[in-house]
Amino acid sequence: MTEAAPEVPFDGLTLVKKFASRKNSVYLVERENRPLVMKIFSSDRYKNEYCVLQAAYSAGVPVPRPVDQKGKAILMEYVDGPTVNDLIDREQRTDLVLDVASWLARFHRAFATGEDEVLVKSDAIFKNFIVADRVYGIDFELARWGRPEEDVGETISFLLDTAPMFTEDKYRLAYSFIKRYEAESGIILDNIEDSIAKSLIEAASFRPGQRELIYRKAKDLIVLKPFSR
Repeated sequence: MTEAAPEVPFDGLTLVKKFASRKNSVYLVERENRPLVMKIFSSDRYKNEYCVLQAAYSAGVPVPRPVDQKGKAILMEYVDGPTVNDLIDREQRTDLVLDVASWLARFHRAFATGEDEVLVKSDAIFKNFIVADRVYGIDFELARWGRPEEDVGETISFLLDTAPMFTEDKYRLAYSFIKRYEAESGIILDNIEDSIAKSLIEAASFRPGQRELIYRKAKDLIVLKPFSR
């Protein structure tokens, strides 16, 4: 059955294609031959995403330029490129892992409160970073105030528990990620192993075949503190 065309709240748009998205309806559209992304939300989180996009773009953080917002839909610049996750899988572009560390450092530095709180991106996994002329962050509907360790821990847990899982090279890269982040943000991460372990344990609930391994590695992080030496 052909999917019905969405109700388009913006004028002058041509639908090009629909992107895969679990939470919302996301489309590549065109206006006057210029590609844009239209994101139609299933909840009120559009307010959060549009607000964060505006603030981050104004602060010079690499994000898609916000164009417009109507109802539960937002319109933004289309950043054409693969995700960091795609390039790590296909081309072993581990340099991009450190570029994500730099992006997080810049994002947190732009929105630090001075009271150990930053604007946490949330869902800070490599699938939510696009590589074009530089690395761009996308998907901000879950952004909130919190500790920087939450984002860094989530990103590193995603690095460690994707194939090949928990290799020595991955741990070395994770250590370099932490050091790059700290150097560029000016933030010293506190008990980062605990935050990584927490994200691993959350991920394990969706990975029954690898659950015991992930639990064991999470426990090792808490006990051995390999990144705090």
